[in-house]
Amino acid sequence: MSVAGCLFDQTETGPDFTLHNIRSHLADQETAIVVGRVKKRGDAAGNVSIRAELLIEDEYNHASIQTFVISEDVDGRVIALPFTSDSSFYDEQTFTARAKIIRHGEADGEWVSETA
Repeated sequence: MSVAGCLFDQTETGPDFTLHNIRSHLADQETAIVVGRVKKRGDAAGNVSIRAELLIEDEYNHASIQTFVISEDVDGRVIALPFTSDSSFYDEQTFTARAKIIRHGEADGEWVSETA
């Protein structure tokens, strides 16, 4: 007698995330904020890490990375990454933003740039 079985992948895959609508704002003289919208495909909860950068004087030389939790009962959320300074640095600059999803163990997402 033989026993038939089924092989299956036991690794859980989390939801798939996409990033949209990147914008930068000056909150006050010392704080710039990059906001965007993360959309989730899938029914499970998951964490998504976002890297945002500010373009100042023709260089993306300011970066912030933050991880956000997207619960199972929502399909997305608005995210905000702060950039802070001890002086009025951001108030004195003109800047635009870009951001991408960081995927650990895989290729990162594409850059999503702020549009005028």
